[in-house]
Amino acid sequence: MTSMRDEIRQTADVLRRLGENPAIVAFGERLRRQPPKGLVTIARGTSDHAAEYLGYLLMRYRGIAMASLPMSLNTLYHASWRLQGFLALTISQSGGSPDLVESVEGVRKGGAEAVAIVNTVPSPLAEVSDIVLDIGAGPERSVAATKSFVASVALGVRAFNEWFGDRELASAMETLPEKIAVAQDLDWSPAIDMLQALDRLYVIGRGCGLPIAKEAALKCKETCILQGEAFSGAEVKHGPMALINPRQVVLILAPPDETQPGLRRLAQTFRTMGARVLLAADDAVKERDLPLVDGGHSALQGLATIQTFYAAAERLSAARGIDTDNPPNLRKVTETR
Repeated sequence: MTSMRDEIRQTADVLRRLGENPAIVAFGERLRRQPPKGLVTIARGTSDHAAEYLGYLLMRYRGIAMASLPMSLNTLYHASWRLQGFLALTISQSGGSPDLVESVEGVRKGGAEAVAIVNTVPSPLAEVSDIVLDIGAGPERSVAATKSFVASVALGVRAFNEWFGDRELASAMETLPEKIAVAQDLDWSPAIDMLQALDRLYVIGRGCGLPIAKEAALKCKETCILQGEAFSGAEVKHGPMALINPRQVVLILAPPDETQPGLRRLAQTFRTMGARVLLAADDAVKERDLPLVDGGHSALQGLATIQTFYAAAERLSAARGIDTDNPPNLRKVTETR
């Protein structure tokens, strides 16, 4: 068994442990008492996708603007920030990259309160943050982060819902570990068969599903050496449509939420144009090509979706003859400046 597969299968237990962390509840209650004026996020790669997901939820549920800060503004240009009343959210598996640390120091000087969702405590990132929320996912040995991504988002959703007070979301959070355990065993053999010999792929999502599509496209690159490109179901209708031809494969992630009807129509449009389409959806969608588990709430659909994709990516990597845990030119901890 690869480390990636082992870590994927640890995810449900990691999520169960999140419910035992009082720091998550305390942070959520603090947000309810003192809501931030806005949110800035600081992260790279998989962690940036997690931050984008959480930022989208804040915009959707509280109408609070979110921006992802380019770290070069801190590390190269030393921007002078005016962020009083803002929350700065940093997400990291290792907490060790120098540009993360420098960026947090920069926004704190500008008045932001820095909260770190991090899987390594103590770490340099934890030391410079005002609030530290330990993911508690345990060591992650595979280069590709999986359980830490799902746990980062779930931690953030649990904390935010202490503020939102959504009872349906709270109930769905309690059943999420079981949903994740089912999701990782879904059969995506048709996707593996289609993608085994290909070199490019579109991955489409919408709403909270867009950062999930970005995460899936990244995993295509880093574990399968497959050129994945992620697009919103709306944005893909612009320039990228010009590249559609019978050789193009399009993976459309359409979980059961408000985005699904439009994504189903988009799948039909792509088929009419001659593209090869893999539509991933729940049991209620008759024309689906790949199964998805209903996550129980629109805020959680992406987590069930990516868990299924992770398991399929690990299998696809093996089918393409790639060392999933040690892909070429990559290291587990990337130190950028």
